[in-house]
Amino acid sequence: MNPHRYTILAAICLAALVLPMSFTGGAVATPFIGRAFAATPTELAWITNAFMLSFGSLLMAAGILADRYGRKRLFIGGMGLFAAASLLLAVAPTVFWLDLLRGAQGIAAAAALAGGTAALAQEFDGHARTRAFSLLGTTFGVGLAFGPLLSGVLIEWMGWRGIFLFTALLALVSLVFAVPNLRESRNPH
Repeated sequence: MNPHRYTILAAICLAALVLPMSFTGGAVATPFIGRAFAATPTELAWITNAFMLSFGSLLMAAGILADRYGRKRLFIGGMGLFAAASLLLAVAPTVFWLDLLRGAQGIAAAAALAGGTAALAQEFDGHARTRAFSLLGTTFGVGLAFGPLLSGVLIEWMGWRGIFLFTALLALVSLVFAVPNLRESRNPH
């Protein structure tokens, strides 16, 4: 049994919190982004669509990649790319770049979630696994439920770019917990 399994659980739950917050945050920020860039409705729609399309369509493939190339590798790579994309979103010069970076953020989110859940499954067994995945689902739900509220507070306080800075910060904290504690595993067959 890994003595750091609860630290790993915290890292993966933090990722499960920040991923839906990123989705809802982009949706809440859309009107403010539209004003900042004088964007068209189509350009603004892709702020949400690019994330959801890339995330939803690649989640299953990311699970296969986690099994084949390593769960830790995919989680760390996904969260690292997610943090980088979030930071770049905070300084995006045009809505075109926002749309592209949201697609990259969705790809990263799929990799992180697939790698993280697979890593979590290897750390816990039996009833402990049920509790760990219940906590994971709860934190994902909290991110969905409170993401819009938190996004509104961040917009008031820092402007729409603050949403992306905040999600980058949470992703980096998740990495701080995960990098030294996650064990690499894979099942290429």
